Amino acid sequence: MKNVFLLAVFLVLFSCKSEEELPEDILSEEKMVEVLIDIRIAEGKVGTLNVGRDSSRVLYDELERQIFERLGLDSATYSKSYQYYVAKPQLYLRVNDIVLDSLKVRQQRLDSPAEEN
Repeated sequence: MKNVFLLAVFLVLFSCKSEEELPEDILSEEKMVEVLIDIRIAEGKVGTLNVGRDSSRVLYDELERQIFERLGLDSATYSKSYQYYVAKPQLYLRVNDIVLDSLKVRQQRLDSPAEEN
């Protein structure tokens, strides 16, 4: 199921891809979607904890570091890429819409009872 969903996301990205070439040091739309999904999930996890602001920040920073490490990414590349997408509203909205749709699908799967075979 996850593979089908990812395939659908990539098809949407490729079908909507703009003519503009991304600079070498900017994450592709696909990679940016992947990173933002993980970051939004980390933000949600930290947001549900009943801990102080300092502890939340430390925990979030660690989760973010783990995401970057797992994806073979550094914070400077992410930050530069994020700024690139934010500066191009059409691109940013497209990426953000895919992230939100992906998170909604994940939430629906969690909320729905497991199918019995």
